[in-house]
Amino acid sequence: MFLSWQYSCDVLTKLNQKLSEHFNNADLTIAVAGSFGRFEAGAPSDLDFFVVSYDDACTTQQIHSKVVMCAKELKLELPSTDGVFSEVLQLSQIIEAMGKKHETPDELAQRLLLLVETQPIYNVEFYDKVVNGILDKYFYLQRDYPDKEAVILLNDLIKYFRYICMNYQFKFWHDEEKWVVRNIKLRHSRVIMYAGLLFLLLNASKYRRSKVKYIKEKIKLTPIERIAAVLTENDADPSPLFECYDKYLGIINNSEIRKSLVAVKYADRYKNPVFKELKTNSDQLQTFLTNSVLDMRGQWSPKAFEYLLF
Repeated sequence: MFLSWQYSCDVLTKLNQKLSEHFNNADLTIAVAGSFGRFEAGAPSDLDFFVVSYDDACTTQQIHSKVVMCAKELKLELPSTDGVFSEVLQLSQIIEAMGKKHETPDELAQRLLLLVETQPIYNVEFYDKVVNGILDKYFYLQRDYPDKEAVILLNDLIKYFRYICMNYQFKFWHDEEKWVVRNIKLRHSRVIMYAGLLFLLLNASKYRRSKVKYIKEKIKLTPIERIAAVLTENDADPSPLFECYDKYLGIINNSEIRKSLVAVKYADRYKNPVFKELKTNSDQLQTFLTNSVLDMRGQWSPKAFEYLLF
């Protein structure tokens, strides 16, 4: 995990230096998501990034194009041109889309990704304003009822993770050739991304009137750091978490192994020793996380568990 962390930091430091040469705007932030946002990137990793501005004055395609130009100079792979990372976002639109009848999956993903796994690489101050603005909207009930659980954000988080799972299945039905890497990521990094915020929200139930303060302090951690912090705080050993995730990163960030996995057919998956190893590893990871949640009965509030189910 250290090598992935170091690689991510080195690349993002160079990217930040390049971006600083092109931008001088207090109402604009650039944040990375995906493997770079979790500080677990390797040579095969794409650079998933968000540009978030305050108003229309900043929302030009030139901004996005400059970031792409800087990334290409560093020979970084770029995300799809028609996905959640394809446009400049406005802070007001991110917040106002929350809960609307016809909210699109991309709008949900953009808002939740900013909370579950992003790191700022330009203008940290405005990035903090964006994240706090989203959280304040989710926690508006806590202003009058500070003991209330973070149920609105919990609902959206569960909704987003279930959408990721269904979107994986849709892509499998329509593009089976690329299923294996998506499956492995879903079982590892997507689970960790989800669990990172889930554990924070559930653990916040211990803090009664300081729930929001606790979540805002811990939200700056990476997903795996959040889980480890919650476990450590509750006298649980996080080492099995790190062992499983280290194994996953060592394999998925190896370019040659990753290329070989792309050729694995679904019907032949258990004939492939690397896939079998990763499948077993993901089962162990998910069992550990599930048991960790169940072990918190009596420490987390009963309401937190109720909201998790209903």
